[in-house]
Amino acid sequence: MKEYRVRVARSEGQGRLPRMATFAVTLEERMTVLDALFQIQSHQDPSLSFRCACRVGMCGTCAMSINAVPRLACKTQANRLATSTITIGPLPNLPVIKDLVVSLEPFFAHWKRIKPALHSKGRESTEAVRIPATSPYSRSTEGKRDCITCGICHAACGVVGTDGAFLGPAAINKAFLRLMDPRDDATDDRLVTLNGERDGVWRCHTQFNCTAACPKRIDLTDTISRLKRGLASPSAFNK
Repeated sequence: MKEYRVRVARSEGQGRLPRMATFAVTLEERMTVLDALFQIQSHQDPSLSFRCACRVGMCGTCAMSINAVPRLACKTQANRLATSTITIGPLPNLPVIKDLVVSLEPFFAHWKRIKPALHSKGRESTEAVRIPATSPYSRSTEGKRDCITCGICHAACGVVGTDGAFLGPAAINKAFLRLMDPRDDATDDRLVTLNGERDGVWRCHTQFNCTAACPKRIDLTDTISRLKRGLASPSAFNK
């Protein structure tokens, strides 16, 4: 058991500046930051607001800033932070609703712009389409299909922090998956969106912040680099 000093940003949202509230929390060796928040909510301040659902790193709802790094609270063990003081705040680059709860509306607004749904070539077909694990699509997208839309890459992105028009790493990664999918036929529309000078892939400064922060270890910077190369070669996404 170890005692931690947990500093939590408290805010009513609506653009109000947050205040920091400090709590003393005792945790067992493998307990997480999310466990600390539940202890605070259950025994010290029931008004503390935060999101969570699955508690196993699959839903992405407990994403927040932990010691100035966007992370999943359910997957962040307190003892691995190597400090007895834990500072928790809402995800950057997103509007705060209350305390640690942010609105993902800007994140999903960009997500929708790249047409994330499958626009099938064979809408009238009654046959299932098989994509073997050895296919070019499977090989080129390996390790990039596990996004949980947690918003962590959006929060970690330095470009998003200075220009909210930028699509952001998650939306760009989703667009890449659709562009590579042999079943999809919305290629031209997505390429126009991705090729935007201010909001498209060219705004990425290749800082690797998104790749470093992604809880599913998706190499988002590699995705953006591949799209830049593809946009420079018009035939790259012919299917």
